Amino acid sequence: MAWRHYEVRQSGDCQVQDEDGISSLRFTMGIVETGKRRVFSGHFVCLIFTDHDPITGEDEHSLRAALWKLARNIEPLSIRLNCVGLSAAFSESGLSMNTGWGYWGQHSKPMHMMDPLPSADGRDDPIDDMIREAVEGMRIGLRIKLELDPPQPVRGVPRKAEQGRATRPSGHRAPSVSRGPAYSAKRAPQTPR
Repeated sequence: MAWRHYEVRQSGDCQVQDEDGISSLRFTMGIVETGKRRVFSGHFVCLIFTDHDPITGEDEHSLRAALWKLARNIEPLSIRLNCVGLSAAFSESGLSMNTGWGYWGQHSKPMHMMDPLPSADGRDDPIDDMIREAVEGMRIGLRIKLELDPPQPVRGVPRKAEQGRATRPSGHRAPSVSRGPAYSAKRAPQTPR
């Protein structure tokens, strides 16, 4: 009696790249169940080859981690997966976690983690390309070149300070206009009469 069961939840074709170029392979993914009562044990992603035994990646917590393990398991065959699930720009939401669905970069539409990577510049839609080319050719806005006035000397700077020979201010307080002359003059202490 087999104690380990693979319950396939999704299957399809994915792109792989080897020394001959890009080709398509069949994949299956789902959950791993163990025991007589088939208790949940983790997630798996499997590549089905025509001339080789299937290769599987498993992880007990995450379907995406199982995909990463599959990618490491096929490295000895000099095969590389070309899918968005291996990209750092791919993210899953709380509701799509472990379903295989998520978002890639700036794309607002959901993508399956086994979908091929969009082109390097992110342009998949020919209409988007046409719009970008039209906008790049437009002159939008005004081009203004501002000329700055040469710096003006600061008025009221003493000549010695301009020449770099200024002396440190003394502790003597200059007469204050608001207080009047009575506060500024030094007087001898007065004795009470």
